[in-house]
Amino acid sequence: MICVLLAGCTGEESVLASAIEFRAALVQAGGCSFRAQIEADFGDRIEAFTADCDFSADGTARLTILAPETLAGITAAVTDSGGKITYDGMSVDFGLLANGNVIPAAAPALTALCWCKEYISAAGWDEDIYRVTYEKDFDEKRLLIDTFFKNDLPICAEVCYNNQRILKLNISDYTLH
Repeated sequence: MICVLLAGCTGEESVLASAIEFRAALVQAGGCSFRAQIEADFGDRIEAFTADCDFSADGTARLTILAPETLAGITAAVTDSGGKITYDGMSVDFGLLANGNVIPAAAPALTALCWCKEYISAAGWDEDIYRVTYEKDFDEKRLLIDTFFKNDLPICAEVCYNNQRILKLNISDYTLH
């Protein structure tokens, strides 16, 4: 019986090992940068945009919107406590998700923050894709952020609220600082 229990613990630790190693590398490097193609699903419509994200392991991020062209150049500074979007007096308003708690433009920062310090609730392999589920609690609500990795690099993330995907990020050009 003891052998079975020890084998079970060892298996769980080995499944989480890649997630823990990814987090350790991110924190040790002091952050990362990446490009994200983001889809925000409002149920009746989907808004899409592309942004570059520079994330610091202290929880701050700087985003620059690249597309659509009408929004290109708008930047945002995001912290744990909120964000500020600026561009010659213009602002971006796609609306809010998760009962008014999630700003779509902050999706890359939210995702990177989860990689860095939020609770890892599950992990596993499906052939060559590694999936990690992070949980982010706020105001008595919970977001699940699933990140999909290939060759130890994040390639996609999905933010879910109340069992529905509200944000999808296709991730490219990921680098550590």
